[in-house]
Amino acid sequence: MRIIGGTLKGRLVPQPPGSDTRPTTDVLKESLFSVLTHHIDFAGKRVLDLCAGSGQLSFEMLSRGSAHATMVDASALVCRHLRSVSKEFGYDPQVTIIKADVLGFLRNGIAGPFDVIVADPPYALKLCNHIAEILTTSPILAPSAIVVLEHGDQEAVIVPDGVSLLWHKERGSTVIDVLRYERPLP
Repeated sequence: MRIIGGTLKGRLVPQPPGSDTRPTTDVLKESLFSVLTHHIDFAGKRVLDLCAGSGQLSFEMLSRGSAHATMVDASALVCRHLRSVSKEFGYDPQVTIIKADVLGFLRNGIAGPFDVIVADPPYALKLCNHIAEILTTSPILAPSAIVVLEHGDQEAVIVPDGVSLLWHKERGSTVIDVLRYERPLP
């Protein structure tokens, strides 16, 4: 897993210990970031990474100029690993790591706003539709927030009313949906 753009381009993102994480493949990540760069300027953006795993998508966005990344994962082991990597990459002041269940975290309404939200839960849990629905009424989204949902091909994301599907990509058993949640300015 390499950072493919920005100040850390070419750096390897270490895999967390154990076999419970499933990082996004480099080919799929390149396609995703090709699409994202057409819809968002990463400079100064706030990122929320749900089920962060290796954190590679957050580190990619930080490398491209995002101001801050909040990484949420249910595993204490993964959270320790993310802290270590953020220090190694020099992003420690720009990263908040929270050990929490993703749905509980979202329902508690943690302070935002976030410009980009990435969710890559374990495929077997089929959580992406729950996440997409919770976000429709969540105060944590910035106006015109981008939401990236990575899930297995056994889960079909139903795009909520008022949300735009920007991109849908299937590669093997992996599916990525990129959504835009329009919010009125406060």
